[in-house]
Amino acid sequence: MNRDRHSHRHGNGSSNGSSWKNSTPSPRDIARQARLQKNAVSQEQIKSEDAAINAFKNTNQPICPKCGKPITDMASAIADRGSGTPIHFDCAIEALKKEEPLSEGDKITYIGQGRFGIVNFPNVHDTKHFTIKKIIDWEAKEAHSDWRNEISDLYSQIR
Repeated sequence: MNRDRHSHRHGNGSSNGSSWKNSTPSPRDIARQARLQKNAVSQEQIKSEDAAINAFKNTNQPICPKCGKPITDMASAIADRGSGTPIHFDCAIEALKKEEPLSEGDKITYIGQGRFGIVNFPNVHDTKHFTIKKIIDWEAKEAHSDWRNEISDLYSQIR
């Protein structure tokens, strides 16, 4: 029996060494192909799902309470501190700049998990070395916004 890298055992042809292109498919290969086709998503289905996502995004554009403009990219929105409604990420940073005094070399930066930080860069040209002077909790850790769940449900469908 031929057990080299071109053997049927490895799925690259039949066990007699003939080319897989010239051989008839085995019942196992036919069953495998049928399973793949059954689980496959058609291009039309993908297009219709994308159209539904775009329609949802276009009809559900909340207004930012900070600037009064629509939020067109909900994936980059952040929850407002008081109400939990979505606001522009840049509007959150601008609000913090008005509230927090900044020294030379200080910058307001998002540090993850719904928190911002006042970060000091002693050398403007060196962004590798910094000190976090203050951590600002913007979003409550236990709060989960319904608008975030809607967005994640749209994008987390397995195709």
